[in-house]
Amino acid sequence: MKSKTRLIILALAVALNAAGLSALNAAMVEGAERAVLANQEFDHVVVSATRTPSDMAKSQCPGTKAL
Repeated sequence: MKSKTRLIILALAVALNAAGLSALNAAMVEGAERAVLANQEFDHVVVSATRTPSDMAKSQCPGTKAL
């Protein structure tokens, strides 16, 4: 009876460790995939809008008056 109880406890401990390690592995893989996706660099960025200063920018910016 004593050895049977010890074997059951050992089997339970091994199962819990395996479940914990598999959960940790899944979390690490997901984190690595996110890091790879976050570090992707784009080839080039195209900006096609024209730059027109607004009235607010003209009234807020002191320009050469501050110098």
